[in-house]
Amino acid sequence: MATAFPSLVPFLSPQRVLVLAGSPNKRTVLLELGDAVADAREVGDRTAYLKALFDREDVTSTGIGGGIAVPHAQMATITGFAIGIALVPAGCDFNAKDGKPVRVVVMIAAPEGDRPTYLKVLAAVAGRLSRPDVLAAMLAARDAHGVVAAFGG
Repeated sequence: MATAFPSLVPFLSPQRVLVLAGSPNKRTVLLELGDAVADAREVGDRTAYLKALFDREDVTSTGIGGGIAVPHAQMATITGFAIGIALVPAGCDFNAKDGKPVRVVVMIAAPEGDRPTYLKVLAAVAGRLSRPDVLAAMLAARDAHGVVAAFGG
């Protein structure tokens, strides 16, 4: 019996979808999207969340290749999952594993203590992002609601 992945829709909000003009650097993308995700009531401590994101990036880049990055952090003060999305049409050097610029960034805030759900959410995000039709629909979306619809399925 296959493990059911959670729906990502409850964790998404059009208010946490950004389209970043130009070629922002990795730090700018993390700060801007991190601020948007930290606005979710589930996150709580903005400063601690941003620090956790940067600490995670210091260990290894979350640029997974194929123009995608999935920065994520777990914290005890986070009470539920929150996802934010940044589209960077011109690309961003995220020190990705394949060396290619990142155009889609999906950021995850997660509570500590529920590792099985955390891994399922990461797997569901990776599954959505592995589909070329989903990526194309996200990048072609006319507004934040379209991005959420394309990504959330």
